[in-house]
Amino acid sequence: MVDTSGYEAAERARAGAALKILRKRAGLSQEKAASIAGIGTQTWQNYEVGRRGMDLGMLGRVTSAIGATVEEHALIMARTASTDIRPTAAGFAERQRSFEIPVGGIAYGGAPRQQFNDGEADIIDFSAFFKPTSRVLRNDGMSMWPYAKPGGLVTYDLRVPPKRGEGCVVELNDGSYLLKLFQRYEGDTLIVSEIYPEERELDPIPLQDVRGIYAIGLRGD
Repeated sequence: MVDTSGYEAAERARAGAALKILRKRAGLSQEKAASIAGIGTQTWQNYEVGRRGMDLGMLGRVTSAIGATVEEHALIMARTASTDIRPTAAGFAERQRSFEIPVGGIAYGGAPRQQFNDGEADIIDFSAFFKPTSRVLRNDGMSMWPYAKPGGLVTYDLRVPPKRGEGCVVELNDGSYLLKLFQRYEGDTLIVSEIYPEERELDPIPLQDVRGIYAIGLRGD
């Protein structure tokens, strides 16, 4: 079993650092920010140093108190993702196997072009796409066709937030999942859309009902 305790601690620290950046941008002290959010100063300090985690409801509350949004917070976290320490498990590196496939060429969206071959095969190791924080879901329904076909699989990473207009997995507190297109946050709600039979935004989802929102990685039948 993968030990995710290191990952969770790193996520709390990264979330706290992003909160601190936004608070300082607003020119507020921890005491003032905590007062506006209606929480104790010690609680705010614990959030900033990563001693305590924030669910999406609390994150919306504290970011709103400093004139920011949950989306801005996620963007700051995403910028620091490359410096994170990822969780490891005993034997994980030894158990991971390469899954390499040669790239056969380039498919152009416009007019056909002659393929250029310099004599060296371009190899992609697909094992790099699967980390201890990767998850897989099977799609059930037509609302995202042809982006994601019914019965197909999608991957997502617990550490990667979605960008506007891109596919996302929404994990709800009741244990269910939604596969949609991420649009934006509006106050204490999440706005997503679907594309079949027509592209449309859905009713706002209260952030208090959401456990996590993650960017879609790979898709397949």
